[in-house]
Amino acid sequence: MMGALIRKVLLLVAALTPALLTGSAPAQNRGFPAGERTASYRFAPLGEIAVYRPVGEPRGVVLLLSDHDGWTRTMARMGEELARHDLLVAGVSTPALQRAMEQAKRRCANPDYPLIDLSRDLQHAMRVTRYTKPLLMGVGAGATLAYAGIAQWPNGGLQAALSINPVASLDSAKPWCAASGFTAWRISPHSHRPAWKFGPSRRVTVPWVVIQQEPAATIDSGALLRFVSVVPHASLIRLPDSGATEGGAAHLRARAVAAITALLPPRLPHEASGGTTIPDMPLTIVPTAGVARSGHEANRMAILYSGDGGWVGIDRDLTAEIAAAGIPVVGVDSLSYFWIARSPKGAGRDLAQLIRAFGQRWNKPRVILIGYSFGADALPHMIAALDPETRSRIDSVSLLGLGARAQFQFHMASWLDFDSSDSLPTLPAIARLRGLTLRCVRGDLEKDSACPSIPSWLAQQYVVPGGHHFGRNAPLLAHVVLGERRPGRVAR
Repeated sequence: MMGALIRKVLLLVAALTPALLTGSAPAQNRGFPAGERTASYRFAPLGEIAVYRPVGEPRGVVLLLSDHDGWTRTMARMGEELARHDLLVAGVSTPALQRAMEQAKRRCANPDYPLIDLSRDLQHAMRVTRYTKPLLMGVGAGATLAYAGIAQWPNGGLQAALSINPVASLDSAKPWCAASGFTAWRISPHSHRPAWKFGPSRRVTVPWVVIQQEPAATIDSGALLRFVSVVPHASLIRLPDSGATEGGAAHLRARAVAAITALLPPRLPHEASGGTTIPDMPLTIVPTAGVARSGHEANRMAILYSGDGGWVGIDRDLTAEIAAAGIPVVGVDSLSYFWIARSPKGAGRDLAQLIRAFGQRWNKPRVILIGYSFGADALPHMIAALDPETRSRIDSVSLLGLGARAQFQFHMASWLDFDSSDSLPTLPAIARLRGLTLRCVRGDLEKDSACPSIPSWLAQQYVVPGGHHFGRNAPLLAHVVLGERRPGRVAR
């Protein structure tokens, strides 16, 4: 426990380091200078970040990685063009990113850690109203890093990636972190700064677009096509040789903007069949992928509120398992939804609207409610605010990775597992769920789960292998959530 506390304090100090070193406020407390569309700020450990902001609320967020020569005027023009198309852009020097990975305490290299931290910090600094997963875009060496980002975290916190004229290898003094489907091998074993090549991953789950322009291409076009053809959801765009002219550069920018905006997620329609309004929320709709296991399943749908990491990892995997059992799922990205302050009553109204709208759309009179981590903490307060008719439609409630206190807005403390001053205790809200089928699930390695504090007569208790992420055993969690396992210790 003491070690974990020390680590949290160190993380908090690290987050405040830019302010201590520069004498300025942390980025989270700074807005954008009024009337300015471009600016910069320092973000440890990446150094100076160039920022390009659209006139209104951004349609998406782009992390733009430079080539090996750092942030140049050519890169700035790309950032400006993206901002003109309603995108919020953070310009990152790839040499600075590579230095940050090498200086980090991790024994292996992975660009996702600093880039996701940057995305969260940037969207706080720019005061966007809803967190969105960033689009990763890179040129040259940055293009190859963009591929590494989605390959090392295949179902993680990135929306998609765009690579422009990727290079064949990257330098790194460290080996690259292992990930399912990701391969990297050293091609200069005797060099002071070894170079690494990557293999095509078959586990990538987000779109990846590659633009190759002559004569800037450094990879044989046939080899690149073979590489891209192996990666799921990948496509290759070839541009003809336009020479090193401003016209050619403008054409490349136009094609890049068209490609990146096509990767933005579509907005859900705000009306379901019959005219029921769908609330404006960050939703992922997972339709049924299998046949219902029983007639009972045919009447049920599910709504899952994710953890504070957003719609990634175990949240996505669990919904896929539930959908495979014949039950459609509405996924709520808690990171994005609670990016601005909510109230239990307001969030409860949104939940009631989801139940009515999708129950009508799918003709599902019963709903399974699931919360993971941050979502599990907040869900009992939302259910307690439901009207009796909506509450009567609840089939069961499953709380996975439950904590002692709930928050209704993300703060820096949320990521460090510190309770904010406006957090609410979870147990009193859970006590108001009496009469509902309630399951509380904890990992056998979790030390601070609130599940043991719930009376046995109020909730069924489940203990599964693993820690807070349950060993990422989504099939086992699905069996528990769907009531297919008896309470107690469950291993399979």
